[in-house]
Amino acid sequence: MKKEKEELRRSLPAGTAIMICFACMLFLQPLKGQEYYRMNADFTVKIRRSDSTMNLTRGTVYYDKNIRELIYRISFPQPEVWVIEDTSIFKYRADTLYDRVSIPSVNEFTVFHLSLNAGMSDFGLKKAMFKASRVEKRNGMVLTYWKIPEQAESTIDHVIVAKKDNRLESVIMVGEENRILSRQFYRNYLNIGAFEFPRQIVQIIPDEAGNDNYQVTEFKNVVVNDMENEHLFRHSGSAPD
Repeated sequence: MKKEKEELRRSLPAGTAIMICFACMLFLQPLKGQEYYRMNADFTVKIRRSDSTMNLTRGTVYYDKNIRELIYRISFPQPEVWVIEDTSIFKYRADTLYDRVSIPSVNEFTVFHLSLNAGMSDFGLKKAMFKASRVEKRNGMVLTYWKIPEQAESTIDHVIVAKKDNRLESVIMVGEENRILSRQFYRNYLNIGAFEFPRQIVQIIPDEAGNDNYQVTEFKNVVVNDMENEHLFRHSGSAPD
């Protein structure tokens, strides 16, 4: 089971929080108070594993923070739709559900949700009841050490968030005995008003032998507050009970 969860975490596009978010055009509909509530973007995920095998995935991702369905409409290597809702991933081919996987609730920690809620700077940890145990300055960056809540069941002991000019640069997840579980780097930000979004996310995950697996996710053609394609932000397939 542990191996299956690890493989699932590595296969997810980086916008799911474990894993897992523009050289772009931005179309912004003017709304009262500059509220950003939904976004979509073309994505490319490149994975290079420590055994030299590689994967490439392309598609378009859709997210509305009020609906809270994270939808990956995958075009390559084969057409599929992945819907991440609550604690499940539903996978469809030709509108037929072929797999359902239980996962921790991650949508509120994706770059999509955080960007729409102006929560990228602390990775949403403050609202998630994490406690800042230490703050230090290093190499022009501010590093905050966040301790995981005692009631949470997790292999993570603490999280190190690095910011430069109040912008998220990296997130390091640390387990017991200071073992690095994951490193994520956020680059090439798109900025407009209070909305900011990293156009490139690099995630490095060591395997049990200490060899690094790399996942690079890039976004382009970002659309914010699209009001013409409502149907794309909801999946028509019905989830089984």
